[in-house]
Amino acid sequence: MFRGSFQCKLDAKGRLKLPSPCRKSFESGQKASLVITNSQYQQKRCLDVYMLPEWEELELRISRLSSFDPAVQMYQRFYLSCGQKVEMDAQGRFVIPSSLRKFAELEESVVLVGMQNKFEIWSEKSWNELHQNMANVFEQSLKVIGELTEKKKEIGLA
Repeated sequence: MFRGSFQCKLDAKGRLKLPSPCRKSFESGQKASLVITNSQYQQKRCLDVYMLPEWEELELRISRLSSFDPAVQMYQRFYLSCGQKVEMDAQGRFVIPSSLRKFAELEESVVLVGMQNKFEIWSEKSWNELHQNMANVFEQSLKVIGELTEKKKEIGLA
């Protein structure tokens, strides 16, 4: 599980070192395979990073959907086809491919955001703008979450 947000630096080679709380999701001192792909939220670009088994599970779920559905095709073309496998070394470092760095407009300062089964990588500027926008509507989100929780109780899912 990935949780929290962390400010990090990319080196000149586009390499990122995960903060120690994020590395706890991996076996200590072991190399790990990750998949990085493009993403966006509220028209702001970022990258999604999965551990390889999580990515393979996502691919399997998508493969069960109709490949004739235009929305499935779009998702496969935009999200799945841009996924690139990278290796994280024993020090928790990995290189973000240049095409993905360019897509997400990543420079030296980035923010990692834990999203349970994956984490996101944002340019510091984009994350700060998005976070401020989310703060401005947070009370509305609380109301919606409260309503969803009540609905789940009504149908016996909570």
